[in-house]
Amino acid sequence: MRHSTPQAAAFIPAKKITFDELVSHLRSAARFPLRIVMIGTATFIDDDPQAELIFYDRTVHLAECGSLQDAIITAETRIAHADIKGSAGAGVRYSPRIVTVIDREGRLVVAGEVRAQNISWCDPVTSDGEARMVVTEASQLRGKAFAEASSDNSDAARCLRFRAGVLEGRLVDSIWREPAREALLQAT
Repeated sequence: MRHSTPQAAAFIPAKKITFDELVSHLRSAARFPLRIVMIGTATFIDDDPQAELIFYDRTVHLAECGSLQDAIITAETRIAHADIKGSAGAGVRYSPRIVTVIDREGRLVVAGEVRAQNISWCDPVTSDGEARMVVTEASQLRGKAFAEASSDNSDAARCLRFRAGVLEGRLVDSIWREPAREALLQAT
């Protein structure tokens, strides 16, 4: 015959976790850290004022964060203070244009357009149907960019590719859409 001790009877778990909750929590933890990556334009600065400026697209890793809220705050702070390390060197000026936050598996979490040392965050799509519409529109812009580049109009092509990139910033992965929307509401 078993007797329960007062200590055993007094132990009550703080919260019972179901198997599904545990799996969900573990999957969520596997998505971190989040990486903040900037996409921008680097300009090679030549000492010769007569030289033609050379522009090229450049991606810069900004930071890693343990939460979406931290990633948003870090990105906004670093952009506001022009705190961009490793941008390209002394002879190159880097201008960030788009900030993206991606998870460990490379899924888009949130993105925004850099404007005058501020970030205008993209509103995540609300459905797969809306995502298809965004992809179609961005594809059309990239097609126009290709045509402009073929006509030797690289500035117009770069602008069209940038507009497509900002539009694609709305293509937040489906598992991040709601958390991104909530985090962006808290950030404003």
